[in-house]
Amino acid sequence: MKPFPLKFMLSVLLTVFLISCDKNDNPKPVPTPTTGTVTIGGDQYTTVVIGTQTWTKVNYKGAGGFPYDNAGSKPVYGNYYTYAEANAIVPPTGWRLPTLADFIKLGESQGIVFTNFIASKQDKIKNLASVSNWLNINGNNLSGFNAYPAGYMFGNSPAIDGDISEFWTVERYTFSIQEGADKKNHNIRAYDNSSSDEYRFNVRFVRDN
Repeated sequence: MKPFPLKFMLSVLLTVFLISCDKNDNPKPVPTPTTGTVTIGGDQYTTVVIGTQTWTKVNYKGAGGFPYDNAGSKPVYGNYYTYAEANAIVPPTGWRLPTLADFIKLGESQGIVFTNFIASKQDKIKNLASVSNWLNINGNNLSGFNAYPAGYMFGNSPAIDGDISEFWTVERYTFSIQEGADKKNHNIRAYDNSSSDEYRFNVRFVRDN
């Protein structure tokens, strides 16, 4: 059989190389989460569709809660509420204070795997976390949920922020995204806060699509 010309072979190899580079260097862009708004307590809040749910993507800041400080220095943290205060908030029809199962579904939509409501050292947790304000490990917020590390309050003590983002659930548990002790990974924990009425955490709302 007659051999292929050298120029032809070089041309084929160059084409294969360029196609290969195009596949590796130009990945499909990550889709931008679908957003909207909802009015709760007279204020408008941005929402984001995540999986089969729609979430408020900013912390609630309505009446009844405490701000981070009196100077209003970190408005992205919203307000901190006791369980009774959080339960007294009346969202529009279809919206609700999340259950623990709602938060688990949120995490699972990002590929996070839970064992007994715990997820440890999983890079996908960054999808839920904000890209700023964390002490050591900023998130990438690919989900659009945008959890800031606002911490929590106990009684009248000021919040210590930077490494924990924690939200009330209707069962009086909290869903907590936190920096790990190794300062390299985030973890998720669920906590029972029924032992005291003095804890104050942030609040989000959710509805089914």
